[in-house]
Amino acid sequence: MKRILAAILAVTMVFGLTACGKKNNNEETTTPAATESVITPEFTEGTAGETLWNAFLSTVKENESASVEDIANTLISNPIIPFMGGAFAVEPGFLAGFNEEIGGFEKGATFAPMMGSIAFVGYVFELAEDADVNAFIAKLKEQSNPRWNICVSADYTQVGAYENKVYFLMYPADLDNAQGEGGAASVIYPDVAENTWGETLWEAFEEAMIANPEMSVAEVANTVVMHESIPFMGGAMEIVPGYLAGFSEDMTGFKSGAVFMPMIGSIPFVGYVFEMEEGADINAFMANLAEKSDPRWNICVTADQTVIGAYNDYVFFLMCPFSNEGDTGMGMGDEL
Repeated sequence: MKRILAAILAVTMVFGLTACGKKNNNEETTTPAATESVITPEFTEGTAGETLWNAFLSTVKENESASVEDIANTLISNPIIPFMGGAFAVEPGFLAGFNEEIGGFEKGATFAPMMGSIAFVGYVFELAEDADVNAFIAKLKEQSNPRWNICVSADYTQVGAYENKVYFLMYPADLDNAQGEGGAASVIYPDVAENTWGETLWEAFEEAMIANPEMSVAEVANTVVMHESIPFMGGAMEIVPGYLAGFSEDMTGFKSGAVFMPMIGSIPFVGYVFEMEEGADINAFMANLAEKSDPRWNICVTADQTVIGAYNDYVFFLMCPFSNEGDTGMGMGDEL
């Protein structure tokens, strides 16, 4: 009897151990969620730096398959960017903004202004999965040069990362100033043909405003007339509402203004920078400029194009030839 009881007890223990070790097929197993690896750069709240970093972060999180070029294009297309920019792929080697060659990444793309002296340059790098992201970031910081643009200097440098994608940006404080209280700068782009003199000088105006939004109208006008594409001796001076060269009627409705034009000679070229009162209807003022402009104001010659645009409260107006080619007796023969 003792032997029988012992055998029964042994069988019971075996079944008991088997039952305890068996997994219930109806139970759900929980796997710890993967931890996101984020290295956040330093920035001040409410600045362009914060806006662009957040744009980078949201883009890589929402679309993990986005290429570095896609991300760079998204950043340079952000509404906070007040200039015309572009993005393109880069390879390891010398990159604008650094003292030495930059390597150690598998893919890269830069985003920056299309032209002009603006202390702004950004990159998106994709590293190998097992790469030392912190070491790569340290190298970028060490080799970065805020004065790479010679004429101007970036005020802020940001370097951060999400997983194996690294974000790098150097930009001027003026980009924050250009935003104003309402965010990105308010720009009304002119309807201007590409690769013309008008486009070049509009971009010179826009770049001057980005570089220093606090410039007076006379300073902006002088900057434009001193542009390298101007083949004649020009000048700029302040004006008041009333009769202005280039218009069929008196021009009013602006707070302050400046004209820029050739000093002498029969060149169908005249430009203005107008500062409007805060809250003024800029579109209506621009429409009035277009309606009253007269391309034949110079009698002997006729302007080929009229360019009208605005940056915040500053309105840009220009009538000029399509290019600075041709002989006017003032040395206008250089190609644009």
